[in-house]
Amino acid sequence: MTSHDDAAATTPGDEELLESIGTAFSRLRRRTSGVPIDPPMARTDVRRDLLLAIVEESDGMLSVNAVAAAMGMERTAVSRLAASCVTDGLVERVASQTDGRSITLRLTSRGREVLANSRQQQRRAFEYITKDWDDDERLVFARLLHKYVDAASRETSE
Repeated sequence: MTSHDDAAATTPGDEELLESIGTAFSRLRRRTSGVPIDPPMARTDVRRDLLLAIVEESDGMLSVNAVAAAMGMERTAVSRLAASCVTDGLVERVASQTDGRSITLRLTSRGREVLANSRQQQRRAFEYITKDWDDDERLVFARLLHKYVDAASRETSE
């Protein structure tokens, strides 16, 4: 058996690779927070950062109910999370631009700063995890990941 045959024996087939995508996403979420970067990534910040990113993308146009739907979480849990973000000075509650009776969330300058720091941490984690990859592999992965996210965004907005 050659080294090529050894690699083929241990490399999953195409169908097995596709079947294990869900497992790979779960492992990625769990393991990325354990990457040794400074400052360390806190698992408790993941939901907060997701809320901040959704609020940023909406440009202050989403209510807590809409944010809960976007996060796939119960409204009460998102309401508590949003209240915590308000207390921490990361978001503010403002009257809706389209319906003055409705309240929407908007990032504060501190919220933008926290989100930017989080994205820098994610970049450092990516660089740490892919330290043995060449630059072309990193760029191909990044392009495909963005393509995947764009496709998922189109599918969920239809």
